[in-house]
Amino acid sequence: MVLAALCAFLPSLLAAQSPDELVAQGNQLYQQGKIAEARDAYQKVVNSGYVSGELLYNLGNAWYRTGDIPRAILCYERALRLLPADDDLRHNLQLANLMITDRIEPTPRLFIWEHWDAFKNWLSLRGLTIVTYGWFVAVIAGVAVVLLARTHALRKTVALITAGAAFIFLLFLASFFDKVGDVSRADLAIILDRVVTVKNSPDPKSSDAFVIHGGVKVQIIDRFSTWVKIRLADGKVGWMESGAGEII
Repeated sequence: MVLAALCAFLPSLLAAQSPDELVAQGNQLYQQGKIAEARDAYQKVVNSGYVSGELLYNLGNAWYRTGDIPRAILCYERALRLLPADDDLRHNLQLANLMITDRIEPTPRLFIWEHWDAFKNWLSLRGLTIVTYGWFVAVIAGVAVVLLARTHALRKTVALITAGAAFIFLLFLASFFDKVGDVSRADLAIILDRVVTVKNSPDPKSSDAFVIHGGVKVQIIDRFSTWVKIRLADGKVGWMESGAGEII
């Protein structure tokens, strides 16, 4: 009986494909111009729980090529959290955003925050972790040299260098924690429905606040039952059904 069960289960084991095999299959299909089939292969890998920046980027390209711009934007935004310095990814995201209906101008920010975002997005989270740890080691080494230095001149020189290294370490440490917050935040979503009528309260009979379309990025600031309260980049606030979008 056990043997019979194994024989029945064997075909499914042989048919199962690893994530790497599915990604390779998707890449091959994409190169052959079979975009929908490639998209399905990539999506199957993502649904299995395997995620990488490159995979999400490829999936976004496949959604873009098959005409689903909102889902392409969703994949690009997810990939951007893992590949913040990828210029091709940013370019494709900009192109996709040009194809959606709404043009929402964000509220102005202080220029210092723009520079801070550029600094923390210079590296991926993994790269930022390595660099931050490297500066931490440098600071510890500097402190050790200061404590063990035999001359006052050497101690003073190394102390100044260590102070500078400590400042840089703290800068990278702050950007690291900020980056962790960006990567793990679950309050941003992309609208996937073609048209969404946003209400003034979480009630389908409530008055309309405004209308948005697929591809718009929103911030979720509150929840009630099957409704979410959203804020747009320009500051507009309203309620919509939670199923109209998907968390980045």
